[in-house]
Amino acid sequence: MTSSRRPCATTRRSTSSAGSPRSASRTAWPAASSGTAPTGPRERPEVTSPRRIAVVPAYNEEPTVRDVLGKLYGYVDELVVVDDGSTDDTRGEIEKFLAGRDGARMLVHDVNQGMSEAYYLAFGDLRRRLAAGELSPDDFVYTVDADGQHELAVLEDLHRRMHDERLDALLVQRDLSTYPPYKQVGNWVMSTWATIWSGGVALKDVESGYRIFRLGALADALDYYQGYKYSETVEVAIVLSRLGYRVRNDVLVPVPVFRSRTRMKDVVIDLAAMPAAAFRVTLRRPKDQPVPSLVPPVLTSAAIAAAAVAPPLAAVGLLRRRRRSRR
Repeated sequence: MTSSRRPCATTRRSTSSAGSPRSASRTAWPAASSGTAPTGPRERPEVTSPRRIAVVPAYNEEPTVRDVLGKLYGYVDELVVVDDGSTDDTRGEIEKFLAGRDGARMLVHDVNQGMSEAYYLAFGDLRRRLAAGELSPDDFVYTVDADGQHELAVLEDLHRRMHDERLDALLVQRDLSTYPPYKQVGNWVMSTWATIWSGGVALKDVESGYRIFRLGALADALDYYQGYKYSETVEVAIVLSRLGYRVRNDVLVPVPVFRSRTRMKDVVIDLAAMPAAAFRVTLRRPKDQPVPSLVPPVLTSAAIAAAAVAPPLAAVGLLRRRRRSRR
């Protein structure tokens, strides 16, 4: 899949120059105030190695986007924000933030395409720069939501864990203890379903958008998944896991703010997208680079389907027998 298949988008820059160890233990970070992060323009130190690049998709986040970008700016070497066709003044707030800041730029969808397309626009741009030699496969790519729900005060600790454990992807597990019960149950169902298709990686919060990727692994994964609406987060987790990359999804981080835009339709899309991503990896991966067999998840899925269908079928059969006995 190449970027030529994606909707056209424009790029706007600021006016300045511009698989986890599967036995890993679960780790929780204490709550902390994200207000400690730098919020204004600063003199940037020498670029770190690996380079830190943050990607922030934004759609109608006028009240929060500028604050999130301000807090995130001090942590990274490069900041890429995608305005996904916002109908409020999100783009205006982003442009105000970009003024006078180097290493920060905006990509734009003039019409809303969905979160997955926003990520693909930014990731595709990074992959092109990687191919051109501008970036290193060992650079880190952070993804952070523009609505303020991600705890940025732990970002340095997450980076250190990513680096020290030589991970390819660190998918933060959000602490959903303050979320409504239906959201907690839904997240458990989605993550359990994802684990079935992951090829052996335990996924605890597959819907999390708070992540760190090694750019080389992310660029490889882009050949195997095509996000739709919100499915990018679940698909990339499945793809990276099945490709054999070192993925962790058990580092627990508090969530300062509860926000959710997903609807039942999005849940259905994500449930279907996960096995589709698994099959895509198997079909597209070169034969000399084996991936986990699809037989176990297919059999498990069949067993789940049979268990779900058996009770209603038994009830229908019982009703029919009763009707016959009355005749």
